[in-house]
Amino acid sequence: MTQEAPKSAFHGECEAIRAFAERLERAAVSEATVLIVGEPGAGKTRAARWLHELSPRSTGPLVVVQPAALTPTLLEAELFGHEAGAFTGADRARAGRFRGASGGTLVLDGVEDLPASLQVKLLRVLQERVVEPVGSAEAHPVDARIVATSRVPLEAEVEAGRFREDLLYRLAVVPLVVPPLRARRADLELLVEEVGRGLRASLAAPRPFSATAWELLEAHRWPGNLAELENLVLRLGVLGTPGTEVAPDELVELSEAPAGPDPAQRLAEEALDLGLRVADLEAAMVRGALARTRGNASAAARALGLTRKALEYRRDRLEADDREPEA
Repeated sequence: MTQEAPKSAFHGECEAIRAFAERLERAAVSEATVLIVGEPGAGKTRAARWLHELSPRSTGPLVVVQPAALTPTLLEAELFGHEAGAFTGADRARAGRFRGASGGTLVLDGVEDLPASLQVKLLRVLQERVVEPVGSAEAHPVDARIVATSRVPLEAEVEAGRFREDLLYRLAVVPLVVPPLRARRADLELLVEEVGRGLRASLAAPRPFSATAWELLEAHRWPGNLAELENLVLRLGVLGTPGTEVAPDELVELSEAPAGPDPAQRLAEEALDLGLRVADLEAAMVRGALARTRGNASAAARALGLTRKALEYRRDRLEADDREPEA
């Protein structure tokens, strides 16, 4: 889970991460612009780094720029370059990050923070593959693959008037969504092992978890995703006694975390994380209720809060779908 091995963050057996990894690998071999969206701490920057490593441009530079870290004026000069004397303190010309990433990949890490004035200039880069340095009217060619990350869906930013719709379309030629850690509970043990391997090279030593401690890990919703998990394992290694099991009382921040949503809301969020549709959930619940009641329609209807007629309608529709031959 170190920066030198970004792929390790995306190993796993759960379907969500396997589908994400496969889609990323397919995108990597192309020259298409990629937009990576995910919650804070989910691993968006690592995904961008891994995409670069898999790409034909892997021997070129990987340049990462965080728009939120700079003022609009400095960000414009940093990205597009500037001429000597273009502004106070510009004592010499600079090529800028886009030209500095020539032959490689430029990552806009947190593109949702790009000011509106610079969204126009970025759109021109994507459309015409040229940059115009601050203080110059001369356009310079750009030979860099562009990857953007966002912690929020950019469609919502477009609706709120904070992001250009035409820029969204240019960035999201290939959209990738990093699954949150709560959608990868089956991979927790593997991920903890990966973090532990990284710790062996540091002063901290990884520690095993007791069975009760594992239950707390699996029940936690991980709002900070991979970053939260890594920080937890590191902290336990630094503060605990080497070789001892992690006990539940060392995981107070997990066991005493604010109460999460009610069960229905939690299941709804997990279903959305996994890409399931309402029809998928309804079919699974109907089949599950009938299986539990051994086909008793009245009992299954009561379990689902439906009338018997409504249950039978859904059951008959599912059976008809099962009989329908594939095209």
